[in-house]
Amino acid sequence: MKSKNNYPHLFSPIEIGDVTFKNRIWTAPAGVHLLYGAEEYPSDAAIAYYADKAVGGSACVAYSCQNMDIGRHDDPIHANDNIFGEQNHRFYRRLTDAVHFYGAKISLELLGFAYHEIDGEGNRINYSVNGDTDPESGEESVRFTKDALERLAGLYADAAEAAVICGFDLLLIHGGHGLILSQFLSPVFNMRTDEFGGSFENRIRFPLMVLEAIRSRVGRKLLIEYRISGSEFAEGGWDTDDCAAFLRLTQKKYIDIAHISAGSIFNGTEHIMHPTGFLPSGCNVYLADAVRHAEGIEIPVLTLGGLGEPSQMEEIISSGKADIIAMARGTICDAHLPEKARLHKSEEIIPCMKCFHCLDYARNTAFACSANPRVGRESTLPALIKPPKEKKRVVVIGGGPAGMQAALTATSRGHDVILLERSDRLGGKLVFSEQSEFKSDLNRYLNFLIAGVQRAGVDIRTDFEADTVTIEQFEPDAVIAAIGAEANIPDIPGIDRQNVITAEACYQTGKAGTLTGQRFAVLGGGLVGCETALYLAKTLKKDVVIAEMTDEVASEEFWLPRYALLLELEAAGVNCYTKSCCKEITDVGLICIGADGEAFTIEADTIVLSAGMKPRQREAESFREAAFDFAAVGDCVRAANVRTAVRTAFDAASQL
Repeated sequence: MKSKNNYPHLFSPIEIGDVTFKNRIWTAPAGVHLLYGAEEYPSDAAIAYYADKAVGGSACVAYSCQNMDIGRHDDPIHANDNIFGEQNHRFYRRLTDAVHFYGAKISLELLGFAYHEIDGEGNRINYSVNGDTDPESGEESVRFTKDALERLAGLYADAAEAAVICGFDLLLIHGGHGLILSQFLSPVFNMRTDEFGGSFENRIRFPLMVLEAIRSRVGRKLLIEYRISGSEFAEGGWDTDDCAAFLRLTQKKYIDIAHISAGSIFNGTEHIMHPTGFLPSGCNVYLADAVRHAEGIEIPVLTLGGLGEPSQMEEIISSGKADIIAMARGTICDAHLPEKARLHKSEEIIPCMKCFHCLDYARNTAFACSANPRVGRESTLPALIKPPKEKKRVVVIGGGPAGMQAALTATSRGHDVILLERSDRLGGKLVFSEQSEFKSDLNRYLNFLIAGVQRAGVDIRTDFEADTVTIEQFEPDAVIAAIGAEANIPDIPGIDRQNVITAEACYQTGKAGTLTGQRFAVLGGGLVGCETALYLAKTLKKDVVIAEMTDEVASEEFWLPRYALLLELEAAGVNCYTKSCCKEITDVGLICIGADGEAFTIEADTIVLSAGMKPRQREAESFREAAFDFAAVGDCVRAANVRTAVRTAFDAASQL
C-alpha cells in the first residue's frame, strides 16, 4: 500500500527540458579534494562518495569540479580534474554510471577563480578582468583580451562536449561568488571601459559568449544550470533586479535552471554565502524568492545555503519561494537525508553542525564529517567492518558524544548495550549548547544523539558512578570507556581563588542564575574560550575580555566560521588581548605580560579558565580488566573535538 508522503511538494517530480527528476532535492557542489591524489579523474573513493548521494535519494548529484584554469600553477591541495583528456573519460563514465544506477541525474560543475594560459614560449600568462595584481598572491596579471576570452569560452564548450561523452546529464556553470564570470557582471568590480565593461549589456557579454559557445557545440544534449549571486551585498553592486534581467535574456535558450546564491569572495560576505551557525537556516532563500517572482522569469529557480530540515524545505517549495532545494553540507553530513525524509524517518537524519571541517581541506589530510564517521570512507568501510561473530553484552561508560556514538554503533550491530553516565543526564560537554543561542546547530546534534540511543533501546543508567566493582553486576563481554576529559588548571599564582571558575562551570552557574559580577576575563582564547566569552557577553550581557598567549584567538577554527565568530565578538563588545601571558590572578583580576614585555592588569570580578582539557587516561585505563574486550575512546584518550570523539567511538564499536 502506498504510504502518504510527509513532504509531497519536496518529493514531487519536476520535468526540465526532456529530463525528469524524481524529486526537488539536489546535492550542491562541494569538492572532496582530499579523496584524490594526483590523478586527473574521479578516484574510487570519490566515486563511492558521490554514488552514496544517489543511494541516499538526491534527484541530482553535482560533481565538483572541473577547474577552467587549465594553465594554473601546480596545486597540491585541490583535485586535478581533467575531463579534456580522452584517456580520463572512462573514469568519468564509471562515476556517471554509478550515479545513474540509483536513479539520479548527475551534473558537472565548471568554475574558474582565475585563468592562466601558457604561451608559445612556455611563459605563464595570468589574465584578469581588470589587469590588477592579485591582492592575496601578489601575482601580476594582464587584462583579458577579446581573443583570450574567446579561447576561454571555447574551453567551456570543450568541457561540455566531454561531459556529453562521459554521460553527464547537466552542466553547472558557476557564475557567482566573485568568480571570473561574476567579476564581469559586477558593476563594482568590473572597471573596464571597452565592450566588456560599463553598461549592463557590456558586462554580460562574456557570460553570454560562454553560454553561446556551449549551446553551439552540444545543443540541447545537456541541461545548463547557472549559479549566480542574487546579491553581492555591495553598495551599487549586483542585485536581484540585475539577476532577473540576466535570466530573462538567457533563460530557455541557454539556461535551464537558475541557482540563486549570495555574496562575493571580494567583500567579506562568504560567511553569508556559506552560512555559519550565527545565521538562521534558509537565510538566503529570500533572494531566490525575489528572483523567482520577478517579472518574466520562466525557468525553475533553485535555492541553497545552510538548509537541512525537510519541513523547512517542504515549506520553501510549497509556498513557491523556489522550485528546487540544493544542499552541500546537509548531504555531506548525511547523504541519505532525502531518503530518510521520504521514508518517514526524518528523526534519523544526522544534523549538520556547520563546523566546516568538511571544507577545511587546506589543513587536513583526510576528508571527514564531524557528525558522521562514515563520510569520506564509503569505499573502505565495507572491507574494514566485519559482521559480528556473536552477540555481546557491552557496557559503555560515559554519556557524552563518544559514549552515545559507541552505544548507537554497538546496538546497530545487534549487541545488548548498557550506557552508564555519572551525572543526571546525557550530553557530556555538549550540554552547554542548550544555553548558547548561536550553538543551536550543535544542540540539534546533541538532541539527535540522545533521541538515537533512546530509540535504539539502549539501557541508559544516569546518576551511575562506574568503577570496576559496580560494573561487575552487568557481566560485560566488552567495555568501552568514554569518560572524557577535565579542565586543565594552569600553575598560576592565585588560580585557586574563589573568583576563578572553569568554562564548563561558567555555563552551569550561569544557567542557575548565580553567576555574579559584571566584569569577566576569559583566560585562554581558543574556540571554547571565545565561545564562552560570546555567551557571557551576548546572552548574559556581561563585560568580557579575553587573554590569549598566542598571536590569534580561535586559531584552531576554520577561517570562515572563525571570521564570523570574530565579527560576533566585536559586535558583543568583547576585547581580545593576544600575545598576553597571565602571571598572576588577584582580587583585582589578571596580571599579564604583553608582547612588549610590560606588565598590565585586566580588571575582572570573575576569571573564567579555558586553558584546554586534560584526558582522564588513568581513570579510563582502570576499566581495562573489567571485560575481555576493552577500548577507550574520545577525549579520555586525547582531548580534541566532537569529530575525534565520534569517529574513535564508531571505529571501536564497529569491531565488536
